[in-house]
Amino acid sequence: MSTAILDAEKIPAQKLEIKTLIPADPQAIYQFRAERLAELAEESGLPDYFRLLKLLVSAQARVASVNDGVATPTGLSELSCFGPKPEFDFEQSQPMAQGHFEWGNYWQSVLLELISDLLPKLLSKPLSESSSESAADLTAVLKALASTEPETLQQYAEAMLLGHFAEVPAEYTLFIWAALSVYWSHWATDVATALAATGQGYKTLCPVCGCHPVASVIKEKPRTGLRYLHCSLCETEWHQIRAECTSCGEDKGVFLWAETETKAAVRIESCDTCKGYTKMLFTDINPKFEVAVDDLATLLMDQYVVEQGYLATTVNPLLLAHEQ
Repeated sequence: MSTAILDAEKIPAQKLEIKTLIPADPQAIYQFRAERLAELAEESGLPDYFRLLKLLVSAQARVASVNDGVATPTGLSELSCFGPKPEFDFEQSQPMAQGHFEWGNYWQSVLLELISDLLPKLLSKPLSESSSESAADLTAVLKALASTEPETLQQYAEAMLLGHFAEVPAEYTLFIWAALSVYWSHWATDVATALAATGQGYKTLCPVCGCHPVASVIKEKPRTGLRYLHCSLCETEWHQIRAECTSCGEDKGVFLWAETETKAAVRIESCDTCKGYTKMLFTDINPKFEVAVDDLATLLMDQYVVEQGYLATTVNPLLLAHEQ
């Protein structure tokens, strides 16, 4: 890892009209994520974990494919998974934030669908030849999670939505967040579309649900070089200029780090004001990047920056290692 390669103050200001919010297409996002997990599994250094994630994200894609109450080949229906459409108060900032709408426990139906999808696959095809024991352990975890009391599950979900991941058994967090993400992204598309129509700009946290981003994504379209933050819960993306810290908004003392040259496809932005950092994935350089997968696959970069005294201001839904 080199020293800082660029002072962010030197990045030209973006003055043209910009789409401030990009609503999610949950099924497409999960499918692309699953494909990237499969592609990187062997070189990740964590092949069994990446294969598990691929199974989970593929299950998310299948549940997310349900539309308008029409049953799928697996027997899913919109009502059974998502319940009736909630009412949202657009006078509130972040209309889908915890406490800003009645989200009930319909997400638990999504959780059960994910578990019912995963269990037979873990039983019939271990993640690797040497992982039959770990598959049995995972099966036990999923069965225990499926039999957890609804009130307890709701407490876990509320804690996680507030960023208090340590209050939830570690073996459950990945699966609970996966279910919450499917539920939130299902309804967030319409909310994000409505917010996008206002043309209002946003910073720091997701303007739809109030959650932290996974990372920054530097896009080729609608114009090369635009930076969007990708939500760790509802999968919405929102624009933020590249000359400011994504956490505190400061434009002084913001630096970019890379392992090699200034045109590196993965970089880290650090801020000397809040001592936070966020990863930047340049999809205009490498269109294969998927924000959650490639953030996870480049954790060695995080380790170096943490050693320099910075802390992550992001949350990865495939890891959930950070307390907010």
